[in-house]
Amino acid sequence: MAAHMRTFTGHRFFQGIGLVALAFLSIQVVVAQEMAAPTLNPMQVTAQPPPDSSQPVSLALFGRSFFANPSARDMQQAGVTAAPSYVLGAGDRIGIHLGGKAQENFETVVTSDGQIYLPTVGVLPVQGLTMAHAKTMLDSHLRRLYANYTLDVVLISPKMVRVAVVGDVMAPGNYALSALNTVLDAVAQAQGPSDRGSLRDIQIFRGDGDTLHVDLYDYLLKPGSAQDVFLQGGDRVFVAPSRCRVQIEGEVHRPAIYELAPRSRERLDEILELAGGLTDFAFKSKIELSRLQGDGSRSITYHDFQALQDSVSNPLLANNDHINVYSIMEQYPRQIVSIQGEVNKPGVYDWEENLKLSDLILKAGSLTRSAYLQDAEVAQVQPNKPAQVYHVDLRALYQGLDAADIVLSPDDQVFIRRIPDWQVGPVVEVRGEVMFPGYYPIVEDTTRLSEVLDQCGGFTRDALISEAKLIRKGEAVIEDKEYERLRAMSRDEMSKLEYDYLVMKQNSSGVNEIVIDFNRLVMNKDANQDIVLRDGDVIIVPKTPRVVMVTGRVARPGGVMYKPGAGLKYYLAQAGGHTWDADGRRTKIIKAAGDILNDEDVDVFWPGDRIWVPRKPDRNYWQLFRDTILVVGQVAAIFLVIQNAKN
Repeated sequence: MAAHMRTFTGHRFFQGIGLVALAFLSIQVVVAQEMAAPTLNPMQVTAQPPPDSSQPVSLALFGRSFFANPSARDMQQAGVTAAPSYVLGAGDRIGIHLGGKAQENFETVVTSDGQIYLPTVGVLPVQGLTMAHAKTMLDSHLRRLYANYTLDVVLISPKMVRVAVVGDVMAPGNYALSALNTVLDAVAQAQGPSDRGSLRDIQIFRGDGDTLHVDLYDYLLKPGSAQDVFLQGGDRVFVAPSRCRVQIEGEVHRPAIYELAPRSRERLDEILELAGGLTDFAFKSKIELSRLQGDGSRSITYHDFQALQDSVSNPLLANNDHINVYSIMEQYPRQIVSIQGEVNKPGVYDWEENLKLSDLILKAGSLTRSAYLQDAEVAQVQPNKPAQVYHVDLRALYQGLDAADIVLSPDDQVFIRRIPDWQVGPVVEVRGEVMFPGYYPIVEDTTRLSEVLDQCGGFTRDALISEAKLIRKGEAVIEDKEYERLRAMSRDEMSKLEYDYLVMKQNSSGVNEIVIDFNRLVMNKDANQDIVLRDGDVIIVPKTPRVVMVTGRVARPGGVMYKPGAGLKYYLAQAGGHTWDADGRRTKIIKAAGDILNDEDVDVFWPGDRIWVPRKPDRNYWQLFRDTILVVGQVAAIFLVIQNAKN
C-alpha cells in the first residue's frame, strides 16, 4: 500500500510539472500573439493633413520676419518727440517752457477728467486736443499775463492706453502700451499674425466709430508714403485672415510668397514690382503664370514683360497663382571646354568667346612641375565627325608665340601629359604629437621607422605612444555585397553564421594599418618592430586624452574626465552605469601602454586608459527550459521504472 501511494504521489508530482510546462507554453503563445498584433488605441491616432503642395517650403511669406522677434522692437515709452497731431489725454505728462523775458518752466500731467493745471493760469481743459491746438489755446491764455515771450510745449512722457488685439494673431488679448506706439507695435506684442493671418488687412476700430486700415507692405516697400497709425485708448485691432497669396520665384530680387491686397486685385506687373523687379538675367519675353483651376488642375500662360504695360496683356492675379521668371542663362545650351592632365585644377570650364589655350590653362591653376611641355593635345569635337586632334608645343606657347596659342571652340578637350618616368622621390608623412610633423624623404626598401622618428625630433610630452599607428596604402578592396546587405539588417534578422561574418568584417575594417608596438620600439629598441617604410606611409601619433574612455555596454559611452585617484566604480557611474545586457564580471581595462587587464587587477587609472564592458552572451531561455523539462521527464520515467521494478 505504501509503495502504491509513493507511485501515485510520483505520478501526481510529474503530472503537475507537465501542467506547469503546458501553462507556461500557453502564456508564451498568447504573449507572442499580442506582440505580433498590437492593439490600436483610437485615442492615439491622429489624422495628418496632406502637405500643401501649393506653397513650396523653399519660399517664405514676405513680411513675416517683421514680427519674428517682438521683444527686439522698441516699445516707445518716454523721451520721444510727439508729432503736432498727437492727441492729448489723461496720463500725458507735458512740459511748458516760456522763453524770452518770461523765462518760466511748467510741468503738468493731464488729469483723469482731461485737464491741466498751471500756477499762473489755472485749470485748462486739453482732453482730445492735439499738441498744436493745445499750444494755440495755451498761447491765448498766456498773452494776458506775459509779453515778449516764446512758447514751447513738449510731451515728456505719453499716457498708457489699453488696446485689444484680436483675430488671426498668435496671442490675442488686451495689452497696455504707450500712446506713442503704433498699431504694428500692438500686433507685434501679440506675437504677430498667425500662419493664416493677413499682413495687408490690419483693421483698427475706434471708439468714435472710425475704422482704419494698415497695410504692412506699405511700411516695408513704400516707407515714404506710409503713415503711422498711433494707438488710442479703447482701440480694437483686428487681423483679418489672409485670403489670397501668390508665389513668385526665379529671376526677381525678392523671391517669396506674397499676399494680395484685400480690397483691390493686383496685376502681374504690380506683384513683380513687390518682388523688387526683374534681375539682369531675367528672360523677359516669357514670364510663366500657373493658375489653379476649379478641378484642382493647373493651366499655364506666358506673358511678355514689355507687353505688361497694356492692361489687356497684364492679367489680374488670383489666389494660389505661381509666377516663375526664368533665367536667360537657362535658355541656351551650356558651352564648355575641358582640360585634363598635369594642371592644378583639371576639370570642365565654361567656354567663352575668344577663349585661348593659355586662358584655359590659367583658369585651371597653371601647369604642374611634371607637365610634359613638348606635346599637348587639343581634341576638337564636331557632330557626326571623328575628333580632330591638334598637337601644341607648350614651350612655344610660354615663349609668347601666338601661333601656338590656339583659340578654343565649344566642347574642345585639352590633354596635358605627364613627363615620362617622372618621380619626385618616395616620402612618408608624420602626423600628430611629434616635434616636427610633416613629410620626410626615404629610400625605398631601406629607410626604417626608427630613422624617421629620429628625424622628426621624437615625441612630444602629450604623445600617446601606445596608440600610434602606421597606415600603408593598400590594394583596392573589392566590394562585398553580402557585407553591405548584412549592415542594413537588424541583429534579430540574422542567423548566427551571418552575425559572425558581420562581426569579422567589421573587425577587419582597418586592414591598411600595420601592426606595430611603438612602446617596444621606443622603450626597448625592439628590432622586430622597426619595419622598412614604403612610399606613401603615414605615421600617426595621437595626443594623450585627459579622459578615461568608457566603452561597451554602458548607458553613456564616451570619455570621462580624468580624476586622480578615482577607481572603476567612479568612471562607470559617470558613464551612466551598466546597461541591462552588460556582463560586468568580464570587464576589461586596456591601459594606455597597451596592456589588457581584468578589472580586479587595476587599482590606478591614468589618462588614456580604456574601460570596456562586454555584452552578455545570447541565451535561449525557452530552449533551456524545454531541455530542463525534458531531462526532468526522463528522470521521472527512470524513477517510475525503478519503482515498478521494486514492486
